[in-house]
Amino acid sequence: MQNKLKIWSGVGTYVLANVGAIALSNTDVAKADTFLSAFKESSVLISQSSQGNPREACKAVPVSGGGEGGGESTPTTPTQGGEGGEGGEGGEGGEGSTGSSSGSTIYKPQSSQPSVGNNNIALAKFNNRQLLKDFTDGLVVPTYQTLAEKSKQLSAAVNAFVSKPNRATLQAARQAWLAARIPWEGSEAFAFGPAASLGYDADLDDWPVNEADLSAVLNSQNPLTVDYVSQLQTNQKGFHTIEFLLFGLNNDKQLQQFTQRELQYLQAATTVFDRTANQLLTSWTKGVNGNPPYRDAFVNAGSDSTAYPTVQAAAEEIVQGILGILDEVGNVKIGTAFEQQNPFLLESRFSNSSLSDFQANLRSAEFAYLGQAPDTKTRGKSLSEIVAAVDPALDSKIRQQMQTASTALAAVPGPIEDTLCTSKAKPKIQAAREAILTLHSTIEKQVLPLVQN
Repeated sequence: MQNKLKIWSGVGTYVLANVGAIALSNTDVAKADTFLSAFKESSVLISQSSQGNPREACKAVPVSGGGEGGGESTPTTPTQGGEGGEGGEGGEGGEGSTGSSSGSTIYKPQSSQPSVGNNNIALAKFNNRQLLKDFTDGLVVPTYQTLAEKSKQLSAAVNAFVSKPNRATLQAARQAWLAARIPWEGSEAFAFGPAASLGYDADLDDWPVNEADLSAVLNSQNPLTVDYVSQLQTNQKGFHTIEFLLFGLNNDKQLQQFTQRELQYLQAATTVFDRTANQLLTSWTKGVNGNPPYRDAFVNAGSDSTAYPTVQAAAEEIVQGILGILDEVGNVKIGTAFEQQNPFLLESRFSNSSLSDFQANLRSAEFAYLGQAPDTKTRGKSLSEIVAAVDPALDSKIRQQMQTASTALAAVPGPIEDTLCTSKAKPKIQAAREAILTLHSTIEKQVLPLVQN
């Protein structure tokens, strides 16, 4: 916990602040005081619902940023933006043991292994290269292509807003940001490979963001160029930095509140984001940094791949990816904020769109299991098909649990940033969380043993 300062905000409550972010010059102290007063104002505003009714026991406590990567980040270049956030809140994956070579979390079966006969049948069926080809070419690559397209549209919309700031261009930029979230959150069931090992996941979507870190960048004297922003900590660029700059603290930023520095930061951050999104796609289709396309490493598992010694190992990666996102949504994205009754722990709180993130994450797990890309009727060889061949009842159970979780999540009143702490929403949030974790448990205990030795 290097360079962290524990600031007590009440009995038993504290905030971990980045020392680098608050070690400002005398000139910047006044700016920091102004910024911290905005925190206080935000805490008051966020403690009320959109209908003006007080939230029940809601604790809007600013949090330290930087969740991706599971550890403290190390700055690549000296900046005035402070140290990178400590891993934990918002980190990818969840409970498990050791990580795989591609960066995904490894889950171990929690129940007894199935009979040897059934397990041998399952292993033979999972040893199917067509599953890997259809998963890659029918789901992974098309999803990343959509992300790259939406990223390009976001960059164009932000450039138009910066060039001519008005309500119409601001609204278009905000809508473009929301549209780009859909394919990204829909890809999180397969955030393995380059997304993890090359750091694209963290560069694109590190959270939670600590506004003090962003304020330090804005208040510095550094020119906010694309090169400078690209070298910042992961919690000072990416989706949620852009979100904060576009939407403000609570989806309430007015046109006249945008400063020239904020517009410069926004434009540079969006350009960097677009570049990273395209690098992620290229890493799968053409290869980057002298590496072959990751598609080849995945599809050629057991043959011409150093990443996966067997086809079965690559098939297990798909299962592990599904488990990882279900765990993250149930235990972190929903669970941490719900348990602590703190809306500041929600992923996309600046735009009040966290609930949409959760829904896209759940669909990501469904797409990965069913082998079907979004907005298409084409379905390739899938985990569902293989599980059904071994245990039809189990496949039906998983499909039903997916539908139950989707229905429960759809029943949560939104935006969850407003409803998190209300008595009306609490049982529905809890029901959605339990449904997601039930699905996770079924896949972990009954599907994972089928693919693992």
